[in-house]
Amino acid sequence: MAEAVFKKVFKGYDTKQVDDFIVSLSDTYAENEADLATRLHEAETENQRLREEIASLKAEAEEREREHIEELAESKQRTDELCAEIGEKMVVADKRAAEIIRNAEKEANLIITEARRSTENEVKAIRARAEEEAALLVAETKRKCESINAAADEIRARQNEMNKSLIESENRFNSALSKLCDDIGEE
Repeated sequence: MAEAVFKKVFKGYDTKQVDDFIVSLSDTYAENEADLATRLHEAETENQRLREEIASLKAEAEEREREHIEELAESKQRTDELCAEIGEKMVVADKRAAEIIRNAEKEANLIITEARRSTENEVKAIRARAEEEAALLVAETKRKCESINAAADEIRARQNEMNKSLIESENRFNSALSKLCDDIGEE
């Protein structure tokens, strides 16, 4: 605002200049007051909009957290079901492997017993064949058992990877949620 300079007249300053200055000052004050009222209204409106946006973001974050928790629970349940299923299959596989070994041993014993009843020349030939077949059956059975055990190990490894992934996802989610909450708190 410019500094007012008034002409000196007889008995003081020029009253018309002083009155004009007061009117100008009053107009400037009214304009400033109206401008400040407008700015205040705009700031209050923006503040309300931001509060509503924060509330909306907070509700959205809570909903996402709830959904993620539900997804984690479902994923854990599926993992538990898979683990139970794998456990059952491993028990069945172990029983089947034991049964195959028992049957192979019985069959080998039957072949050996039959070979013993034969003549000495036949016994040697049959015994050799029986032992070879028994060895092949045992080797095949062991190979199948090793294959089954390898598949079970692979399933266990995948399960461990899934568990690690779930934990990492949960950690990332918790970190993001914490950061979002910190960001919301700062505003």
